[in-house]
This record gives sequence, structure tokens and C-alpha cells, in this order.
Amino acid sequence: MRSRTRLLGVAAAVFAWLAASCSHAFPFPIPLLEPYTSQKDVDAINDLYAALGSPDLDGWTGSGGDPCREAWQGVQCDGPNVTAIDLGGAGLGGKLSQTLGDFTAITELDLSNNQIGGALPQSLPPALARLDLSSNSLSGELPDSMAKLSSLSTLHVQNNQLSGTLDVLQDLPLTDLNVENNQFSGPIPDKLLSVPKFLRNGNHFTEEPTPGSSPTPATPPPPPPSPPVHPSHVPTPAAPEEPPVLNGSHPPIYVIPAPPQDAPPNRHRGRVSPAKAAGFSILAAGSLSIAVVAILFTASKRRRERSLRVGYLRGAEMSTPSSVRAPPTLRAVAIAKPEKDRDHRSVEAAEEKMEWTPRDYVKAAGSSFKNSSNGSIVSDKKNVQGGSGGPPPHLQLPFTLFTVASLQQYTNGFSDQDQTRETCFGKIYPADRPTGTKLSVLKLDGDAARTPVAEFLKIVHGVARLRHPNVQELVGCCVEHGQRLLVYKHFSDRTLEDMLRLEQAASSGPGETLRWDSRIAVALEAAKALEYLHEGAGKLMVHRHFRPEHVLVDGELRVSVSGCGLAPFAAQLSDYCGVTLSYEPPEAAGGGGGAAAAWTPKGDVYSFGVVMLQLLTGRRPYDSSRARGERHLVPWASARLYDLAALGKMADPRLGASPPPVRSLSRFADIISRCIQQEAEFRPAMSQVAQDLRRALEDACSGTGSGGAAQA
Repeated sequence: MRSRTRLLGVAAAVFAWLAASCSHAFPFPIPLLEPYTSQKDVDAINDLYAALGSPDLDGWTGSGGDPCREAWQGVQCDGPNVTAIDLGGAGLGGKLSQTLGDFTAITELDLSNNQIGGALPQSLPPALARLDLSSNSLSGELPDSMAKLSSLSTLHVQNNQLSGTLDVLQDLPLTDLNVENNQFSGPIPDKLLSVPKFLRNGNHFTEEPTPGSSPTPATPPPPPPSPPVHPSHVPTPAAPEEPPVLNGSHPPIYVIPAPPQDAPPNRHRGRVSPAKAAGFSILAAGSLSIAVVAILFTASKRRRERSLRVGYLRGAEMSTPSSVRAPPTLRAVAIAKPEKDRDHRSVEAAEEKMEWTPRDYVKAAGSSFKNSSNGSIVSDKKNVQGGSGGPPPHLQLPFTLFTVASLQQYTNGFSDQDQTRETCFGKIYPADRPTGTKLSVLKLDGDAARTPVAEFLKIVHGVARLRHPNVQELVGCCVEHGQRLLVYKHFSDRTLEDMLRLEQAASSGPGETLRWDSRIAVALEAAKALEYLHEGAGKLMVHRHFRPEHVLVDGELRVSVSGCGLAPFAAQLSDYCGVTLSYEPPEAAGGGGGAAAAWTPKGDVYSFGVVMLQLLTGRRPYDSSRARGERHLVPWASARLYDLAALGKMADPRLGASPPPVRSLSRFADIISRCIQQEAEFRPAMSQVAQDLRRALEDACSGTGSGGAAQA
């Protein structure tokens, strides 16, 4: 036995020696010996993915994975260590993670041309040599930890909203620094003025000139030594001429002497031989002919492209009623926002600082249709880079324009039998692409379906910029032949409304229902979506129609909120929304006899409180089948939310076999009572609601009565 153990030890040592030798001897990786990504880098890249809002990146995931072996998008490695991340122009949102400093081997980080907001984290990769965060929505001051980046030579943070001073950069070995178009202020450190490439326009620096630093006139160069002259030819010395006295701010003027006139003329200077002249003539004639042919070819090509684009736009315009072709005052005017609003909102992305006019949207749509192929018209800023006749970069639509024919093929002709559901905005149909991708198509109805093309594309442009794991992702739209269709990435056919309706239908008999902790988890995920709209979407956005039918829930109880960004259609919706007035706050419905107020984020908070009340009680907001005093859910439940005995009785009866923990139930009821306050100013922000729901979920998971499905 002892000899066998010794033999195994020797074999292990030999194998380790072979592994080390092969790794140094062979420049290519050996499958059995290739190292995996270090766990510290895996954890850091998972945190970065979650902080950016879980964007659609090849290979990236929020938990585990192997970035180096699996070749994640934009990730470069050296052995098991991540050494570079390049995601410039990848359509990222969210913010930077606080664990960037855990990347100990990263030397290059490029996240430019995205929509990343928030402040720079205190912890940054210590080995960074190149950092590019330009053209984002970053704010706040440069962190003090940036002074420790001893290898940083290139730093690009232009086109953001960063503020403060540049003092933390003065001791870094920078050779390329760009801080243009921010809100930096204060004096520029003297050491930074010696950086070879330093761009700083568009800030509020205080650059004071050094006293007494006016330029001094240059010293004239010494005259060249003159050749020796025979004594008999020495000219009479003339009085020296003093140079004219000029202003001290201008250098003296020196006259260049002309060549001597007695030099012998060159008779052959400037004369070209006849053979060379003939060659030059033939070459010029050939070049001119080629240029004329190229100009004619380019002109004919542009004429064909223009005719195609004008033909499509004319068809789209003719299919729209004349009364809605030209929306009034679509050109937005820049208005200075109060400082308190700037503090509570993220700054818009760089490309959104330039307002689009109706003509801009029509131009972009026309160019997108010009580049159409295979039934779908792609207008992606990554794919369309200013080609012949294409729009300028700031007029490229970040979504796909579909044709009616392609969507009819994908949806089986918009058959009513295939209709998934109907919402406030219109009917939703499932769509299957030939590539296997599943989509959901929303067909707007009512006045919303007659929205002018330019105004419709402007709204879609705002929705397409939303990137959050709990917000349904918009893929594109269709404006052809007068249609107004929105195309989303499919998430689930089941909604919270369906689940609540099934519970109500099964309340008279045995069956399964959502566990208490699952109900809180669904509410928490939906709260994250509204929090993103209010505070993290780049600019303030309200949902306006939050209710169970817009909360999509899949088989693993993951949540995605639909209808985000469609609030501009609120005044044009069909009468179908009239049955959902129970979700509107008092101020929006004109409560108290006054006129209806504009919808604010606190209106979404009220609607969210009503949905939470449905999760607690299992009832509808209005139920005519109940007793007169119990028909309206909010007034009936408001007085009972503070009484533990009454609270236990009003909870969903189907939770009776497994009652919720008292602490979790009480915290959940407290959140509801604050959300459905009659005065908007007393309602909490969605960020506070999400934080309180996390605590309620922790109480539900750690307490009793939260396991298993409750039996009636």
C-alpha cells in the first residue's frame, strides 16, 4: 500500500512538471492544460454585467461562466486573467459596478459611445493603461482612487457631465488626456499642461496667465560670414540702419535680400521638351476622361437611390390621413432645468442632446428602407456607417423597421385566433421569424394608430433606448401602408392578470396558488422596472398604465414589464382603458372636484400600490358582485391595513393553509398604505419601495409559513 501511494505521488509530480514545461514550450493552448478564468475576474465581470442592466452581449451572464475560454464579446485575456474589455458603441446602459478594482490585470477598458450613467466608482483596475469612457452620461467627480493608477497613459472622458477639478490626475504618466464637454472647473494643474495631447474645451476652467509673460521680440539671427574681399574693392562703410521700433507684442520684420542682379541668366530655365509636353497632355486627357465617367456613374446611382427613397416616403405619407401628417411643434426647444431636477435625474446620452426634427426622422426612415433586404429593413448604427446616400451618424435609427409583408408572414396574417391578449394600447400577436426568434407584435388601435410618421418614430426612438432586465425590449416597428406596429422581443404569454384571474376562478375549490414569498418577489421585480423608468433610463419617464396585464411572468417567475415608454399615446387610447380607472391616482382622475393634473412618477407609485393590494387580497380593484361597501378595493382595504387582526382576515383566503409571516405581512401592508396615499407628495419614490420590498422578501423567506404552495 505504501509503495502504491509513493508511486501515485511520483506520477502526480511528473504530470505537474510536464504541464509546466508544456505551457512554456508551446505558444498555443493545450486543451487539457489550458487554465480557466480566475474566479476573481469572473466575479468582477458578473458584477459589471448586472450593473450595466444585463445587456444583450454574446456569452455574458450574471452568474459564473468562463470569459476567457468561452471568448465573451469584447473580452481579451492573457492566460486566466482578463486583460482588456472593449464594448465601445454596444448600446449599454445602467452604471459602472463598484468592483471594477477586482480586475487586477486589465490594462485597457473601452466603454465609450454608450448610455452609462451614474458616478465613477471608487475602485478602478489598478493596472489600467488606457481608459475610454467618452460619450456616456457619467456625472459626479473623478474618484480619489484614480490618483493611484500609476500606469495610466490614456484617459478619454469627453462628452459626459463630470464635474470637480483635475487635481487627482496631476501625478499620472498621461500622454493623451481628453476631458472636453464636461463641467470641470477650477485651475488646471501645471503638470497637466505638459501632457503632449491635452484637450479641454467645453469646461469651466480658470486659466490665469502668469504676470509679466508677454511675448518678447525674437533675437535676429547672426548674419552669415561674408567671403574675403580684396582691399582695393572694399566699399565705403555705410551708417548702420537701426531696425524700426515696434510694439513689444509683435516680432520685428526682417527683409530677405534679393539675389544679385548681375548673375548670369539661365537660358534653359523653365523650358520643357516636346516629348515631355506630349506625355503630360495624354496623361491629363486620360485622367479627365476617367473623372467624367466616375462622376456620371455616381450621379446616376444617387438618382436611383433617391427615387427609391422618395417613392417609399411618398407611399408612407399618402397612407397617412392629411389631418395628421404634420404634427404641430414637434421641434423641441432646449429649456434650462432647475438644479434640483438635475440632481434627481440622469443626464441624457450624448446623441440625445441633439433634438430631432420631423424631417430628421423621415430622412432616417427613408435611408433605412433604402438599405432593406429580405423583408426587414435594418437601421443599426453598427451596420450602417455613412454609406453612399446614408444618413449622418446622428440620424441613424437604433431599431429595425419591418415591412407589413414580413410581419404578416411572421404572425400568420394577424389572425384573431392567434391573438395573445388585448391591452390598453391594442392587440398583441405572437410572431415567429424564420431564424427561430420569437417576437410579440403590438398593433395600436384608436387614434394612436393614426399617429403621424415622424411623431411615431420619435416615440419609438425613446422606447428603443430602454435597456433593463425587467423592461420588455423593443426590437423595431412598422409604419408602412399607414400601419403603426410595435415589435418586441418575446418574453412570456402569461401575465400577472392571468395568474390572478386563475386564482379567483379556483377560489371555490382546491388548487395551487402563488406562495407568499413568490408574490413579494414578483412585486419586487416589477418595482425595479418602474424605478429604472423614473431614475435610471437617461431621462424621466412614467409608465402611466401600470397594471397586472402589463406585468409579464414566465415559468420561472421572472418578470418583464410591457408598455414602457408608451405614455405619449395616453390621450389617444381606446375606450378599453375606461374599465381600468381604478388604478389611476386621485389627482389624475380630477379628484376633489378639480381639474386632472399631469401624470407624475407618484402616479405610477399609486398604481403599483393597487397591484400590490391585489397580490395581498386576491381581489379585483372593482368587483360589482360584492357587497356595496366592498366593491371598491382601495377604500375598503385602506382602513384595515393598520390592524393586524383585520389584515389577517383580508389576506387571500387561499394562503390560509400556509399563512404569511406576521412581520413580512405587516411590512407589505405598510408599503401599500404609503403607496395609495391620497396626496401625491406623501407617497414614496419607487427606489424606496423596492428597498422595502427586499426587506419584506427577506422576512418572508426567513419566517414560517412561506414554504410550498398553499392548499385551499
